[in-house]
Amino acid sequence: MPELQRTIKKHSLTIDGREKLTATGIKRVDFFSDELITAQTDLGQLNIKGEALHIETLNSETGDMLVSGKVAAVSYTESNPAMSFFGRLFK
Repeated sequence: MPELQRTIKKHSLTIDGREKLTATGIKRVDFFSDELITAQTDLGQLNIKGEALHIETLNSETGDMLVSGKVAAVSYTESNPAMSFFGRLFK
């Protein structure tokens, strides 16, 4: 059987004057508030912290996202595949 290869979306991040953040390669947004936005990329979870954050545009087909507000910090968390109950038990 041929192996299925998953294509990785190209991911980029641009911050303009800490007031506008443009990200590409966004798979989905998991959480958003005016102080925190968490989004999934193929490279891990993207965490955006700040004040008065607002998602201006989010295109699920292209993976483009535009955020406005005062950006204070951006970080990534490695995303590991979710383990089953027995996988966690026998870890």
